[in-house]
Amino acid sequence: MLKTDIAFKTDLNKGFLPFITAFMVFVASITYATALIGNSLASDWNRHMSNNLTIQVLPDMRAKNPPKEIEERINNIKKILKQTPGIKSFYAMSKSETVDLLKPWIGDKIDITLPRIISVQISDVIPLNTKTLANEIKNYSSLIKLETYETWMFEFKNTVSAVQTLLGLIIILILSTTAITISYATKSGLNINKKVINIMHMVGATNKYISTQFSRQMMILAITGGSIGYIISCIVILIIKTISKDISDGIIANFEFSSYIYLQMLIIPIIAGIIAKVSAMLTIKKELNKMV
Repeated sequence: MLKTDIAFKTDLNKGFLPFITAFMVFVASITYATALIGNSLASDWNRHMSNNLTIQVLPDMRAKNPPKEIEERINNIKKILKQTPGIKSFYAMSKSETVDLLKPWIGDKIDITLPRIISVQISDVIPLNTKTLANEIKNYSSLIKLETYETWMFEFKNTVSAVQTLLGLIIILILSTTAITISYATKSGLNINKKVINIMHMVGATNKYISTQFSRQMMILAITGGSIGYIISCIVILIIKTISKDISDGIIANFEFSSYIYLQMLIIPIIAGIIAKVSAMLTIKKELNKMV
C-alpha cells in the first residue's frame, strides 16, 4: 500500500529525511516519555503524601526535666491517635533514631533535647477529620505541630504542571520543525524530479496523481526515520528503567515504570507520519501549481 508507482529520484532525501525525522522523533519521544513519567511519579507522591501526616513534638525547655516531659507528651499524643477514627497506624521515632537522623548535620555529641517526630498513616476506609485532630492537638499543647503536606503538594503540583506545559511546548516546537523540514525536503525533491514531473504532465498525469505518489514516497521515508527514532527512544527508556531498579534510596526508589509507556510513546511517530503526509501534500500542491 505504501509503494509508489513512479520511481522518483530522491537520493538527497533518502539519507537526509529519515535521519532528521529519526532525530526529531527521538527527541520528541523522550520529551513525551519524561512528561508521562513525571505525571505518574507526581500521582504516586500525591497518593503517598495524602495518606500520611507528620506530628512534630517540640521540647519544652521551661520544664524541669525536658526529656521526661516530651516523652509524656508523646505518650499522650499516642492515646489521642488511638482514639481518633481514620488513623490506620502511627510510629513515634525514638530518641536514638532522631539523633541518628541529625548526625550528618550536628555531629555525635548532642546535649540538648531534640524535637520528636510521629509519622501517622491515614486509613483508606475510614475518613479522617484533620481539622478536628489538629484542634485537639492544639488544645492539648502549643508545642505540637501537625503537618498535612497540603501546602507542599499544592506547590508541587503547580511546579509539575508548569514543567509539563514546557515539555508540551517543546514537543510542539519539535513537530513544527519536523513539518518545516519535510516541506523543505519535499520542495528539494520536486526540483530534482522537475523533468520527470513535466513528462508526466505531458502524458496526461494530473497534479493529484503526482502529489499522491510523491507525498507517499516522502511519507515512507519519514515513517522509516520515525520508526528508527522510536526504537532508539524505547531503548533509552528501557536503560533508564533498568538503572532505576538499582536505586535503593531517593524520590524514585519505590516508583515503577509502566510498560504502557512504550505504547503511549507510539503517538509521536504516528503524528510525525501524519505531519509528513500533510506537509508534503501542501508543499507539492503549491509547487505543482507553479509548474503548470
